[in-house]
Amino acid sequence: MVILGLNILHDSTATLVIDGKIVASVAEERLTRIKYHCGFPYQSILEVLRIAGISGDQVDRVILTFNSNLERMPRWFADYVVDRSGQFDTANEKDLAFRSRMILDQFTRRLNHEPWDASKQYAIQKYKQALARSGVTRASLEARDHHLCHAASAYYQSGQDRTLIITGDGSGDGQSMAVFIGEGGRLRRIHTVSDLHSLGKFYSGITKYLGFKRNRHEGKITGLAAYGDPDKLRPQLQKIVSLTPDGRNFYSPLAESMPETDVQVINLLHLLRGDYYGRNYSNLQLDFLHELFRYRFEKGLVVGPPHLIGGNTFHREDIAAAAQRLLEDYVVAFVRSFLEETGLRHVVLAGGIFANVKVNQRVAEIEQVESLFIHPNMGDGGTATGAALLGWAETLEANGQVLEPWAIEEVYYGPEYSESDIHRELVKHPFHYRRSADVEAETAQLVADKKIVGRFHGRMEYGPRALGNRSILADPTDQTINHWLNERLNRTEFMPFAPSVLHEAAPRLYKDYSRGEYPSYFMTITFDVEPEWVERAPAVCHVDNTARPQVVRESANPSYYRILKEYEKRTGLPLLVNTSFNMHEEPIVCTPDDALRSLDRGCVDVLSIGPFLVWKEGQDPHPTT
Repeated sequence: MVILGLNILHDSTATLVIDGKIVASVAEERLTRIKYHCGFPYQSILEVLRIAGISGDQVDRVILTFNSNLERMPRWFADYVVDRSGQFDTANEKDLAFRSRMILDQFTRRLNHEPWDASKQYAIQKYKQALARSGVTRASLEARDHHLCHAASAYYQSGQDRTLIITGDGSGDGQSMAVFIGEGGRLRRIHTVSDLHSLGKFYSGITKYLGFKRNRHEGKITGLAAYGDPDKLRPQLQKIVSLTPDGRNFYSPLAESMPETDVQVINLLHLLRGDYYGRNYSNLQLDFLHELFRYRFEKGLVVGPPHLIGGNTFHREDIAAAAQRLLEDYVVAFVRSFLEETGLRHVVLAGGIFANVKVNQRVAEIEQVESLFIHPNMGDGGTATGAALLGWAETLEANGQVLEPWAIEEVYYGPEYSESDIHRELVKHPFHYRRSADVEAETAQLVADKKIVGRFHGRMEYGPRALGNRSILADPTDQTINHWLNERLNRTEFMPFAPSVLHEAAPRLYKDYSRGEYPSYFMTITFDVEPEWVERAPAVCHVDNTARPQVVRESANPSYYRILKEYEKRTGLPLLVNTSFNMHEEPIVCTPDDALRSLDRGCVDVLSIGPFLVWKEGQDPHPTT
């Protein structure tokens, strides 16, 4: 059985599952070079088919990751997804305004009594035409609930049965959070939270208010929060979203204070849409923040005069800190309430909220939690995998079998390039290069010599984290590196760089490491750092003495593990800086040409690509091994 899971909205992705095995998964952004590509994943479909060595007519089922992709999709949106793939940017406020205007098209059709079935049949026709462009002509076309896809992506790869599964994001099929029990290879939903008061959209609203791009720069807020006082502005932000006394739902005191006519209008928007996929008071939240704080921000920097609340001054860091602390506290209370109800002790997380590594650390620290797993591709890209795995689970169930969860060893599901592929690209560029007799040892020596090394090796990573195969490597002892390397990469970051750490060393470096060991393999959680290592590796420790490591096992990535071992031999340090191989606002490099163009732009000093070392004129590294 060949099943193709597709996310066709933001973070567009294709995942191919053959007889229960994840054969390939590729985000469209890596191929189109459009960050968080939104639209039909034409190139990703072709790429996963190429990796698998099959043709499109061998695909049996195609499963989309939103029910609303078929059931309640307005015609204009189906047209946009298919015909203008990649031209809609969910981080662009003008594009979001466009979406709001296009909803008027939906109103007109509903007022003219066009049935939902007409839109559904139109969407099916458009999607089948799009699939045919990739040679997928024989497969059935289906859709599954968005949060069910999130849950499946995490549960089936968690390695644990009898799990409590929490999904959380901005919005998906009218929900912002959902709770499932995974047991015996099956998923049972026990609770949902409407997206009317979404924690994900609350955090995105803070991101927007501080002058960054919502749906893209939320990670900057997580980093910025460590510099602020979370208690200064907590009461003010609680007016935007609060937790119900039972810890299971959210409400907005701010929205409840709206004029009744405004509430009716917003409810009408949701009703005509057919679900709760709508504004969620985002604009109201921004208006409230502007009125409360009287600040205008651009990229986190204050524009305009300072302001006082209750006689106290405050800063952007305090806003970020209050938002971060509220998010952490709300999620912990939410998870704890269902741990107490179910008695379960194995927790599984998926959805964009759980891209927040500090939230994940707080969940791991809940006393009832015995094990934790966060799906490595926790955002909407991961739902493509969940949809395909759901399809396989359904196939097994129809034959009296179940899909049992398994523990994943690694997530290198993307394309790889042979030595001849790489050499073919090398000769097109005016760089110096040579084939190394021991590329791992030489790469380690280059990092020990304080060079910035771009590493391109093997299959590309699945998900948002660079895990050693498309990574920039650097020395972890330079406490100024976060300033000058981010400047070199044209990044504005408040988080420190992440470390890659030898598996056997991790318990010495991080407190309570065992509670978050599995997530640490995929760089999805933070830990408190032991004081010795705060001093020895300042480049990979935040101001709050936490770090977000990728813990590397030899079995998962032998080549990268060997680089770390060789680096340890030379320096005595079992870790080095690992940051994603890309310039700011660009996707992580995918092809040899992407990597070579990054070298040309000065992104790195030396490129370690396959068995080759590559450098510009006048920068011959001449490492000694």
